[in-house]
Amino acid sequence: MQALHGTRIIDLSRVVAGPYCTYQLALMGADVIKVEEPGRGDPVRWSAAGSDKHYRSRGMATNYLPQNANKRSITLDLRKAEGKAIFLKMVKDADVVVENFRAGVMDGLGLGYKALLEINPKLVFCSLTGYGQTPPKAHHTAYDGVIQAASGLMSMTGTKETGPLKVGPVIIDYASGLAAAFAIGMALLQRHQSGKGQYIDVSMLDTALTFMSALIVDYKCTGNLPVARGNTPSSRSPSAGYYETLDGTVAISANEEHQAQRLCRALGLGHLLQDPRFAEIEERLKHGPELAAEFARVMATRKSLEWEEILNEAGVPCARIRTIPEILEHPQVTGRGLMHTFPNMKSTDSDVTVLGAAFKFEHDGPQVKTPPPTVGEHTEAILKEFGYDGDAVARLRKSEVV
Repeated sequence: MQALHGTRIIDLSRVVAGPYCTYQLALMGADVIKVEEPGRGDPVRWSAAGSDKHYRSRGMATNYLPQNANKRSITLDLRKAEGKAIFLKMVKDADVVVENFRAGVMDGLGLGYKALLEINPKLVFCSLTGYGQTPPKAHHTAYDGVIQAASGLMSMTGTKETGPLKVGPVIIDYASGLAAAFAIGMALLQRHQSGKGQYIDVSMLDTALTFMSALIVDYKCTGNLPVARGNTPSSRSPSAGYYETLDGTVAISANEEHQAQRLCRALGLGHLLQDPRFAEIEERLKHGPELAAEFARVMATRKSLEWEEILNEAGVPCARIRTIPEILEHPQVTGRGLMHTFPNMKSTDSDVTVLGAAFKFEHDGPQVKTPPPTVGEHTEAILKEFGYDGDAVARLRKSEVV
């Protein structure tokens, strides 16, 4: 039995971070009910960030699909009294509520944590916002790109020539979703021990800062300001870097002394370990550019995949810089079962591939089971679970509550 089997989660979140959080929980067996606005649903369904018009036109944009499998969708207007009544019925039977509205929105609807706690004292309620629930920026909205800027992350990317650069993928969205999923898991474990519910306040800004912990601690300890270093290795090791080969670029991270020695020997440069400039790490740091020049000269004599094989087998961390198609076809990825394909998915008339969790269990681990739902696909079925018959559902549709 999966860890979250029998756990019901009401998911009010939209776009990426919140839905990615609940997707992680759904992968572990939770019954996630995605509550969407009648008619339009989660706005990311239609987002131009999804590169293909066909998917967008069906409300299944390719940036909606990755984080919404294994869920059921109900449409519900929480601004209407009857919509609120249905939501409260759902909450009474729920374990978790997740939302990512601006701070204060749920309280304004009369559906904040304190109000819901009165009808379900064991409820775990998670709010995921740009800046958290504390002033002065609690009421400000944010997206991944804004948090990358606000957090200082962009000040450390790029080079002096390029200026600050955003990291390509929405890594803060996904990281915040993982942080929220972890927090919910801990709150459910805590509830098992205490019998009490919990309020969780997840901040995208906090998440971004924790992902830069090493740089921030270094700055606070030394006063040395982190600067943009391009592809300079974060380890500052003189035996790490990026090198051109006959057909591409490879990354080498020989950060530890035994790895640096193995690298020199694998490149046929073992004699450098006897050179006073490179024999010890402190001298090596002083003469880093000279050492890098020796490495570059040798690396240019073979193809990237040759070097990747030679150095990895020698115990040196090394990888060719690959494209997305290249890594998805690599046997390391195909053999892990990370990707799941829904063949000829009805809602898109095409095959749809999504990624599962980044971990495995020996048994009863994360599973991708059902495709991402269309807007309100399970509205009638869910309402019937809460005592609404066919006539009642029809009336709710007519009044645009659902």
